[in-house]
Amino acid sequence: MSCSRVASAHAPACQPRRGFLRQGLGLAVVAAALCGRDAQAGEATRLLPALIPDDVLLDYQRFLAGRDPRAVTDYSGPHARRDVIEVLLIQQALARQDGALRLSLSPMPTSQRLQAELRSGHAACSATSYWREDFPQPEGLLFSDPLLDEGEFEAGFYTAPGNARALAARSLQDLQQLRVLSNRSWRVDWQTLEQLGFSRLQHVASWNLMPRMVQQDRADVILAPFQPTPDLSMTVEGVRLVPVPGLKIRLRGTRHVLISATHEQGPRLRTQLNAGLAALRQQGILRRAYEQCGFFNARVAGWTRL
Repeated sequence: MSCSRVASAHAPACQPRRGFLRQGLGLAVVAAALCGRDAQAGEATRLLPALIPDDVLLDYQRFLAGRDPRAVTDYSGPHARRDVIEVLLIQQALARQDGALRLSLSPMPTSQRLQAELRSGHAACSATSYWREDFPQPEGLLFSDPLLDEGEFEAGFYTAPGNARALAARSLQDLQQLRVLSNRSWRVDWQTLEQLGFSRLQHVASWNLMPRMVQQDRADVILAPFQPTPDLSMTVEGVRLVPVPGLKIRLRGTRHVLISATHEQGPRLRTQLNAGLAALRQQGILRRAYEQCGFFNARVAGWTRL
């Protein structure tokens, strides 16, 4: 589940490409600065091509605000969310195994494009996690050890603050009467909702359209991870949504970094990343990061899990 796609649905077709180029230039500046810093320290920096959803990259840049991702120890604050924090964790895991290795982040407009680039070996890995269950045909891909293990992924039903019907839901039967948005490509999300009996389930191709559709009363709820905000609310490009109180869902499956099996550094990268992730987990950093960004959220511990 992506739970965070931000883009303009009305932008001209060529505009996203110009945006990618501008972002690429900005990343080149950051990479150059890091390279210069490491050169002064006597390290030979190596850049590893990694792919990231374009909206995650924007929030990652906002969250980082010029800081070195390897040095971040507080995973809370504005723009902190699960997938943004995972970009940091992946880099910190790799840094524990190879201090000269850096990710060179390239934005991808869709998950399908990201997968194609990895399968062809044009990039080495993803910079955030994906459901293993979303890849029944793994040809060309390798998978890291899980960042999120079975049963660790919980989400809420997010709706518009003025949607009285949705906010009044207190049971699965109440929720089943609501209009739900998801994406068929998110196999875990879609299958979970179908298995729970949601008959008013509507496919929407991109996440960025979903919050606006809920705001416009074209749908009632979407699934999203819980947020670190005081009221658990989330805001996507100016659209504020709140969770239906007292109800949550556990999505079954495990989430992994995607690694290219055809990239020359793919197999070695998996070994390095797994060793680094094991160290982060053993030191409690993985759990602390997910807690601080609000993904593991103690405030919903007593909510009914469907």
